[in-house]
Amino acid sequence: MAGTEARNYILQCSENASYFHGILYNSYNELEDLRHYLTDDVDEYMRFRLDSYGSSASVAYSGIEGFISSMFGSYSQLETIRLYSLAQEIMTYYEADGTRRRERVSMQQAQEAGREAVKGGRRKEALSFRKDLLDPVSLAPIGWVELGFSGSRFREIVALYDKAQMVVCNSYNEAVFLSEEEMAWDGEAGALDEEDSLYTREEVADAYGIVTILPKKDAAHVPPWNMLVILALGALLIGVGEMGISLYLAEIMKRLGTIVEGMEKLKKGDLSTRISFRKKGDELDIIADNFNLMCQDLNLYIQKSYLAEIEQKNAEMEALQSQINPHFLYNTLEAIRMKAICNGDREVGRMLYSMAALFQSQLKEADVITLAQELHYAKRYMELFEYRYLGKFSWKVNCGDRFLQVPIIKFVIQPVLENYFEHGIRLEAKDNVISLAVKEMGKFLLILVEDNGRGMAQGEMEEKNTALQADVMDFHKSMGLGNVNRRLKAVYGPECGVTLGEGSMGGLVVTLRFLADNSEK
Repeated sequence: MAGTEARNYILQCSENASYFHGILYNSYNELEDLRHYLTDDVDEYMRFRLDSYGSSASVAYSGIEGFISSMFGSYSQLETIRLYSLAQEIMTYYEADGTRRRERVSMQQAQEAGREAVKGGRRKEALSFRKDLLDPVSLAPIGWVELGFSGSRFREIVALYDKAQMVVCNSYNEAVFLSEEEMAWDGEAGALDEEDSLYTREEVADAYGIVTILPKKDAAHVPPWNMLVILALGALLIGVGEMGISLYLAEIMKRLGTIVEGMEKLKKGDLSTRISFRKKGDELDIIADNFNLMCQDLNLYIQKSYLAEIEQKNAEMEALQSQINPHFLYNTLEAIRMKAICNGDREVGRMLYSMAALFQSQLKEADVITLAQELHYAKRYMELFEYRYLGKFSWKVNCGDRFLQVPIIKFVIQPVLENYFEHGIRLEAKDNVISLAVKEMGKFLLILVEDNGRGMAQGEMEEKNTALQADVMDFHKSMGLGNVNRRLKAVYGPECGVTLGEGSMGGLVVTLRFLADNSEK
């Protein structure tokens, strides 16, 4: 729009005037020269110039006139610069062609100079911007500078819009530019539209107003060639749009078909089916991604449920079998023991008695017993191996009296001892020792089973501790420790269980952690 371009030009001229004012205050020599020019009489000013030039090492004098000349060279649209001195009441005019003149002008005349008409009925320049000048030391006003810019740019703008007309007016609503000299302008845009035959648009830029005018008949007239081009472009866009929509819908239907096909496979029980998608992030991709996750989770759930059901059946069978085996073995061992006593073999009788006592406790005792009972069964078990490894094995138990009545699930120590006799004992040595100790740590009780046996490699120990903490110990490789760990966690919580460590006697220490007060459980 013509008005927008004119507005941009006015704002550019205003910025140039502000830049002129700002750079002047950043130039010490020029500003000092200007201050003396506006406040001193001619003789004093000339003496100041001579003194400044004499004390300067520069060949050329840096004064306000040189500064103004450089500004004219920098801005081609800048036509006039006017300096007014409040002290001298003198206006100095500088033209772009190098012309310079001074006039004595009163304050009132200087204020009204912006509205005076010149040759041709208007000023030479169309735009003017005034900036106040202050003494840099006292900040007292000493005058002002007014910059005038050409209006030729307005004609260039209007030439680009042959049907439009434009008026630029100052803050007094006086026209500083008319695209046609015969236009009637009285300061109001409405006066141009008496017959409602014009479109008008008003804009404001700095202290200037811009009115663009377009006859309605010209605005409504569209050349036939332009109309044909518009219709052709419209038809082309409609065709391209329909084609694009058709291709998009075909792609959508194809992707929907893939999703439906995957669902049909799932209905037939194929849990391995997966829907491929292009990761566009739209709704169909979200459906496909969640479908794949659902199939994966469903497959895992079914596998877990199937395995859990098998484990449940096995557990039931083992439970039924365990009820028969201890009872049968107890009665059998008791018969063998009595036969050994009758034959005079009392040592074998004592061994059979210890074994029978263990089977009897498994058969008759409750699931939760006292720590004293659990330690008693552990002693019975170690007595058996003391007979077996006579002279090669010893054991000791250290438990405070205050811990003896603490309740604990039964048979948590015996699997650990069995693990030692299976993997840890050194049969070639005669100083095998295993120690049982009970300690308190906060709300937990610790049963420490420590030996001086073969021990375990650090890497293997860390691997087993990780499996024990996550309760994923392989029961086929370490059924005893895995069983105890799982039962402790199930009864006392995930903070409890079995931990392996390096013993102070050179072997392994197995720590059983459980709650001292587990009444809630």
